[in-house]
Amino acid sequence: MDIRRIRELVIIAMFADDELMETLVLKGGNALDIAHNMNLRASIDVDFSMSGDFEDLELIRLKIERSLSERFDSDGYQVFDYKFQRKPRQTKEETPFFWGGYEVEFKIIEQDKYSRFQLDIANLRRNATTIGSQQQRTFKIDISKYEYCDLKEEIELDDFIIYVYTLPMIVIEKLRALCQQLPEYPLRGKGRARARDVFDIYSIITEKFVDITSTENLELFKPIFLAKEVPLNLLSLIKEQREFHRPDWSAVEQSVSTPLESFDFYYDFLEELIDKLKSLGIK
Repeated sequence: MDIRRIRELVIIAMFADDELMETLVLKGGNALDIAHNMNLRASIDVDFSMSGDFEDLELIRLKIERSLSERFDSDGYQVFDYKFQRKPRQTKEETPFFWGGYEVEFKIIEQDKYSRFQLDIANLRRNATTIGSQQQRTFKIDISKYEYCDLKEEIELDDFIIYVYTLPMIVIEKLRALCQQLPEYPLRGKGRARARDVFDIYSIITEKFVDITSTENLELFKPIFLAKEVPLNLLSLIKEQREFHRPDWSAVEQSVSTPLESFDFYYDFLEELIDKLKSLGIK
């Protein structure tokens, strides 16, 4: 089974259940690839947002497991080693309610192999389906709670209705993610280089002709940043983070098959965009 089919089955599974369909919104690289036809990355992990939080976690755990099992069964695979857990697993007392979400992990194996090895978990794991050069066996779903999802877009995938972030929402959330790596962001933690976001912002705006500075899109900044209490004035500080993100550029070069400009080319574009946003009152 190829990576795209795995991602499609995961996405369909999450929207095949009525409650999950009304709750979740697809975002990130898989929204760009599968919903917006931008083949920018081949990430196996699938990311979703929701505007609130789950109430009955045990019910949701069972719903997701059942839906994944049904979808993969229809393609001749068995789901096993399923886990549903909070992310992060441990939080400090002062951690705000909106922080984090949930993570799903699972493996798959062909049904005939499952029949042979189902009583031997070690053999099941050794024979689990692997994907990519890293021979990845564990597939992950990330669900972020208390996000801004009001302007979600409806599309069809294999005759199923799914909801996805619009392109402007993706760009603005990526800008927010860059702000969240700044030392000035109170909930930063260790911080992580995100050169991929720098590249994706450029690609979305230039390939899909997204005018992030339109009046309609400018109005999205406040609610998306507010969802994680990220001050808008942190945008101007991204200029100081060029060298922080540079080491991550090699990972972008390895994952993109088309010819690339230099890291500085894309970061220059990002800085010009931030200057324009600031001139329009986003600061």
